[in-house]
Formats: sequence, structure tokens, C-alpha cells
Amino acid sequence: MSFDIVQFLRINKVLTIWGAFFALVWLINFYGLFGLVFITYILCFLFNGPIERLAAVTKRSRILWAVIIYIVFLAVVLTILSFVLPKLGSESTAFLKKLPETLGNIRQYLDKWAWLVPDMAGPLGKVRDFLSLESLVGIKTETLFEVVITTFTEISTYASTFLLGTLFSFLIMLDFPNLRAKTIRLRESRLRDIYDVTARSVVRFAIVVGMGFRAQMMIAAVNTALTALGMFLLGIKPIVLLSTVVFFCGLIPVLGTFISSAPIVLVAVNTTGPGHALWAIVMIIIVHTIETYVLNPRIVAAMFKISPVITLMILYVGHKLFGLWGMVLGVPVSVFIFRHVILGTDATNGAA
Repeated sequence: MSFDIVQFLRINKVLTIWGAFFALVWLINFYGLFGLVFITYILCFLFNGPIERLAAVTKRSRILWAVIIYIVFLAVVLTILSFVLPKLGSESTAFLKKLPETLGNIRQYLDKWAWLVPDMAGPLGKVRDFLSLESLVGIKTETLFEVVITTFTEISTYASTFLLGTLFSFLIMLDFPNLRAKTIRLRESRLRDIYDVTARSVVRFAIVVGMGFRAQMMIAAVNTALTALGMFLLGIKPIVLLSTVVFFCGLIPVLGTFISSAPIVLVAVNTTGPGHALWAIVMIIIVHTIETYVLNPRIVAAMFKISPVITLMILYVGHKLFGLWGMVLGVPVSVFIFRHVILGTDATNGAA
């Protein structure tokens, strides 16, 4: 009997639809459009609620409130950038110029400890050999500034993606009720099978990702403020550069804390020595404790209450499969799959 692909697809309708859906997601990621789509969605998720509430309370057009909110948003972003970017550029240049000297100072301290404690000479020697620019980031000092130029080029690409995502989200918010009505009408079209199979799950998935990312942004913002205050009290500079690193690393659960701590400790060592670095580590531990026992229970609630070990495993697998986006979205996606797909419960329950 010959294989009838039409009959196979008809029988395995659900499997076919979800296969096509994930193939579309893969294509979006493959062609580098995932960041644009994600930023557009996140901004729509963050602003739709306030626009709806303000329009209902004031009895004014939602279009008017959409325009006002986006104007305020762009004004705040441009004000922050006008303050941060000049400092970020100058502080980055100074930090990179001093980085080889910082690593050299740390290696000297390790040599002193190896001489004072001969039994630890072997392990300390291995750490010393690792603390070179070429070992840490795979480049030589001579090519460091070439890498910096490339990095700033990539940052400009990310900035243009952010602005384009802002524009797309604004256009969607202007016509959101009409777009939502047209989407619901798909259940009466020839795409009704796709709508019936995917609509509820996709909406739940979008809500989990949006709420999870919003919660992580709040945690990252509070962590950044507390860390900046700690660096100010300890006299660790450059504050703007290190705070920027802390904020963006804070969007990555658990692992981001360790990534952002390394440059702070390096700068503290180079400022006044290992004793100062110990105070920096104490400050980081205090901030991380506040995050773990105060922020996570109140902001993320039950959604992200999973073992740190499992979180690290999710981050590792997500990074291997999808790079940076896998680390940022790995935890909320895993929460959705476990609670909605496996347990069959509403993954949005208990989320902040």
C-alpha cells in the first residue's frame, strides 16, 4: 500500500500544526529576526495593560494614551542614553586600558601567596596561568581594541533593532483592538484547525514569557540600584559601566550574578588590593541574598521557584541550543512546558 502524505497529515493534524509552528520559530531565529520579534512582543505586553487601564479610567481614546505613553517612554530612554552613553564609552576605554595591568597585579598577588604557602603553589600557579587576557577571552592585548570596535558595532545593531521593535510595537498598539478581533475571526476561516489547536497554548505561552521577563527586569533593576550603591560606598569605579553590566546580566537568572561579579572583583583588586575585593564580594553576597530571599519570593512568586541546580542546567542547555536568547528565555519556557504541557495546569497562576 502506497504512503498517502495527505491522509497522514489529516490524521496527525495536531502534530503537523505544532511542527509547522516550531519550524516557523526556528526560521525566525535562523534569519536573525528573533530579537526584533521578542522586543516588539515585550513592549506590547508591557504597555498594553497601562494603555487599557488609562483609557478606561479617563474615558479617552486608547490611541491618545498609546501616543502619550510611547512619547514618555522614548523621552526617558533618550534621556538615559544621553547620560549613560558618554560615560559608558569613556569608562569602557579606561577599563580596557587598565585590564592587562589589573590581571598582572592579581598574578603578582598569587605569586606572593604561592611563596608564603608552598603547599598551594600548584593550584595557585594554574590560576595564575589562567588569568591572562588571551586565556580569559581568547585574544591578545594588541587585538583588544579591534574587538572593542566590533563590539560597539554590534551594540549599534542592537540599538537599531530596539528602535525598530519600538516602532512596530507602537503601530500594533494603535490598532490592537482591530488586530485582536481579526485574529479571533480566524476560528471561522479555513485556518480554524490551526487556531483551535494553537491559540490557547500560544496565548498562555506568551503570557508566561512576558510575565517572567517583566519580573526579571524588575529584579535586575533593583539589583543594579543596590550594587551601584554598594560600589559607591566602597569607592569602586567605573560605576556606570559596571552597573550596566549588572543590569543586563541580571536578566539571566542565577548565572547572571556570577557573570556580573567578575569585573567588579577585578576592578576592586586593582583599586586597593585583595582586601578591597573581599569587601566587594561581601557586598555582592548581600545583594544576592536580598534577591534570593526578598525579591524572588515577592516578584517572581511561584513561577520561578525551581532549584538553582535545575536553573543552571536549563541555562546551559538553552545557551547551547539558542545562544543568548536561550539563556534569557530558558527558564520561563521550561516553566511553561512543565506546568502547562506536562502537568496540564495554568502556568500563569501565581506569577507576579
